[in-house]
Amino acid sequence: MKKLLVFAAAVAAAALLGWMPARPRDVGRLLPAQVLVLSGREGDLTLNGGKDLRGRGATWAEAVADLRATAPGEAFFGTVAHIVLAEETAGALEAVLQDPALRPAARVYLGLGEPEAEEAAAFLTAHRGGVTLQDLQEAWLEEELVTLPRLVAEEGRYRLLDG
Repeated sequence: MKKLLVFAAAVAAAALLGWMPARPRDVGRLLPAQVLVLSGREGDLTLNGGKDLRGRGATWAEAVADLRATAPGEAFFGTVAHIVLAEETAGALEAVLQDPALRPAARVYLGLGEPEAEEAAAFLTAHRGGVTLQDLQEAWLEEELVTLPRLVAEEGRYRLLDG
């Protein structure tokens, strides 16, 4: 019992001194993203999180940093449920797999056409694919091949084709 009290006191002291890994957030400034769409042209990647969440860069990390820097609040990726990688950005998959800000339960798709984040969010909420970020991380570690479900966007309509 004495050890438990000492541990609780140590945790309380660490929290009071700001040594805890969590940092306080002003929830009024949070801009939660539900879908991230990564597209690219001529070596330039564009990350679209809907509304005012857009970032550009040569790599996934640069696009995320630009999105966070230009957001009118604090971009929050803890709510991302779907990640769409356009065909030309499939090479960024390894960087996406290693991004600790993304939820392991987020579902990953290969985008065909030009999906928009807000429209894709509504469609994907009703029609979810079966490959999560965690599934891809495990397959990557095991050096297994996984076929991503394809999100087809054409003429303002969406279809989901299994991988």
